[in-house]
Amino acid sequence: MATTATFNTQRVGALPVIAEFCERLQLRKIVNDTVPWQGDVPLGDLVEILVANRLLEPKPLYKLGSWASKATLAQFYNLTEEMLHDDRIGRALERVAAHGDHVQAALVLHAIGEFDLDVRQVHYDLSTVELYGAYADYEEGPLPAGTPRPAYGHTKSGRKDLKQIQFGINVLKDGAVPISHQAFDGNAAESPTHLDNLKRLAQLLPKGELLYLADSKLDAKENLLAVVARKGKFLGGGAFTVDVQNLFRTVKDRLHPLDYSPKSQADLPAEQRDQYRGVEVRQEIRGLVEGTPICCKYRLLLLWSEAKARQEAATRQRHLDKIRAEFGHIEKNLNRYRLKTLSDVQRRLEAAKRRYAEGKMFRYEVGQNRDGSLTLSWHIDSKDLAHQEELDGVFVLKTNLSKATHSTSDVLRTHKEQIQVERRIGNLKGPLAVAPMYLKNPQRMAGLLFILMWALMILALMERQVRRRLAGKPMYGLYPERRPSKAPTGVRLIEAFEYLCIILVEEGTQTTRYLGDLDDTQRQILRLLDMHAGPMKTFKHRCGT
Repeated sequence: MATTATFNTQRVGALPVIAEFCERLQLRKIVNDTVPWQGDVPLGDLVEILVANRLLEPKPLYKLGSWASKATLAQFYNLTEEMLHDDRIGRALERVAAHGDHVQAALVLHAIGEFDLDVRQVHYDLSTVELYGAYADYEEGPLPAGTPRPAYGHTKSGRKDLKQIQFGINVLKDGAVPISHQAFDGNAAESPTHLDNLKRLAQLLPKGELLYLADSKLDAKENLLAVVARKGKFLGGGAFTVDVQNLFRTVKDRLHPLDYSPKSQADLPAEQRDQYRGVEVRQEIRGLVEGTPICCKYRLLLLWSEAKARQEAATRQRHLDKIRAEFGHIEKNLNRYRLKTLSDVQRRLEAAKRRYAEGKMFRYEVGQNRDGSLTLSWHIDSKDLAHQEELDGVFVLKTNLSKATHSTSDVLRTHKEQIQVERRIGNLKGPLAVAPMYLKNPQRMAGLLFILMWALMILALMERQVRRRLAGKPMYGLYPERRPSKAPTGVRLIEAFEYLCIILVEEGTQTTRYLGDLDDTQRQILRLLDMHAGPMKTFKHRCGT
């Protein structure tokens, strides 16, 4: 009697591509070899499932087993939905948090060899993850090493009613590939994190000269000396203090045009591009690092940006107009409503000044007539205003890069590459959905940050390889109407496989999987990634026979 075959389809999306890069990165093997774990499901399998979840459908970690079953991951691991219950996932995150640094070190070492990564330039930045809930149980007492303590702090969104944790991330210039991160308490100061980060980088990366880039929080004597003590180079924003402002006023006549323009304006005629000017001053810092005296001569770059000047002038004018309008409203309603006493009027005026920093320019005098009615006169201090206008568009960089190898324009151009780490933080907060985080246990939060880091590594490595193979040529098919993409992102590459399916042919007790037809864009991506449709895998099982 002939056996009747039945056909079904299941959407796998970019799962085969993610599986290939998990294999190239040796993620499952490194996790299993590095982290002690006892259980029916290998920890490496759980980690790959979590990484795939972040890349394919990042949602709160709830009923992950149900998602894995629908996404075909469960059956590819010979698992059932019940085996991926929330308690097991939670315990896996705790174990990852405890041993994640060792896994990360092994992954980076393997990635350097497998993908020939250039690790000579590293970008560092700090960001936050907002939380929902009180987290009162973790306000005091010790926490495991590397576990962040939820706390109120300066949130990026400006919300003051949410607790947060923070994380610092290191990203290579080469492909913006993330290589490490560290979790911090929600109220931790950023500047001190650099010292520990530099020690961790020294342990993580092969020996050699390192260029370390960061924002203005790097501008602390102990941070800069720590870089120099490790034979490294630093480049970061400088604090625009009152002393530096006064220094700028003495040298502003020496500003000279720089051979730099934003990449976004590369296609514009030279006369339409925003201009940059700069001047350098040599300075020196001295101090002790672990008992060793260190002296460093560095370059203080005072730079002016036409675009920044235009933006700051517009912002200041907008703030001045709002404060001016409030002062005018108070003046119009003087001696009426709740503006009948001296204290009430002064309180309203001070409140208006505190709305923006520009409020410091406003001068006022509240008087009183013989009949007891109040009078108000006010103006904007022209000297203060002129002083602020004089500083429009100015910013500071500090570096010990040699002028023989890096001109002022080169230093500025290199500093602008800090956008690499900002892009990856954007990936974490956007496509990978790091926030808001709904986990209740801070140790599990730390574990999830490792999962997110490894998902981000895969995303970045895919993007890097495609861009290198394109060698500046545009790619078509990622955007509607076949608009060209000069720099395809990892997010777009994954989205290109969104509707990829496998066909399940069931004959009796035997099931055979076949990969669905690929479109031209998908085939091109696979070629660029050195992959072939025939042997593509969705984790453990081949799609074909």
